[in-house]
Parts: sequence; structure tokens; C-alpha cells
Amino acid sequence: MIEHLRGDALAKPRTVAAEPVERDPEAGAVTSDIARGELFVQRKDDAAHKVRLRWEPGAGTLRELPAGTWVVTGYRRIADADDGAQWIWSTTSPGYREIRVAAGETTHVDVRRAPAAQVRAFRAKNGQHRVGITFVAEERLGHTLYRGGTRIALTWQCLDAEGAVLAEGGMQYG
Repeated sequence: MIEHLRGDALAKPRTVAAEPVERDPEAGAVTSDIARGELFVQRKDDAAHKVRLRWEPGAGTLRELPAGTWVVTGYRRIADADDGAQWIWSTTSPGYREIRVAAGETTHVDVRRAPAAQVRAFRAKNGQHRVGITFVAEERLGHTLYRGGTRIALTWQCLDAEGAVLAEGGMQYG
């Protein structure tokens, strides 16, 4: 990461911004369920060879990669809220999933559509309640949410049956 920030060209992912006009017969294609966003991959046998596959609406669905085994190191989903603010859900991992890209074939990569909240535990003791909540992306992925370019905090509220707030707070994550 430091190499990337310092501008080391070998550490920077190159961007595949649009569907190839002419297909390379030695390469394979990658598709994803990401309508707007990016998929980050690196060659399994050469971590310096990083690629950012980008999808934008109306830009086609195929992204070309040289044949071989690739490691998905994260993805980013982008969406606009009704008020015009841009939401970004970004995930990262040093080795989340491997994909095999074969020459002349298409490999599809599905990723989770949104983070999920999972309740881990609930206990009542001496009038106190403890609830463990985990916000998850996919296994072995860290994740961060941004709204309007700013990282947002996750907040929570515990309500009674009438909707009155009994407790509330914030959570650290990422």
C-alpha cells in the first residue's frame, strides 16, 4: 500500500475501463454482478500484477484478463441515493477468493450486494440486555461505507414496542 501511495508504478493497478473492442484470443473474460463499481484482482503468481476491473452503466459487461489464476482482493459497489449523495461500499482482503481465467472463456464473479447485520448473542441479566451485532461483508473481507466521499459511522438504536428509544450508540469498524 505504501508503494502505491508513493507512486510506484509496479504497485498501481491498471484499470480496465470498458469492454474490449477486439477480443484477445489468448485472454479470458470476466463478468460480475457489479453494475457500477470495481473488482480488484492480482495474479496469483505475481502479486505486483494488479488489475482494477471497472463497471459503469452502459459500458458493457466483459472485462478482459490474461489467462491464469487470479486472486480477488476486494471490490467496490457504487450507488446514488435519492438525494443525490453517492454511497460506496468498499471491501478488501489480501486473498479473498481465487478465480481461474481461461483463454477464450468467460468467468463470472458474484459478490455480495450489501453488507449484512447479524445478531450474535442476546442475554438478559440483572435488568441489562447485551446484544452482539456483527456487520459483515463476505468471509475474510474487511469493509467500509462511504456517503458523499466521507466514511460513515455505523449507529444503532434499541427501541421498545412503541418505538421509543431505549438505548443508542455508535460502532467502530473497518
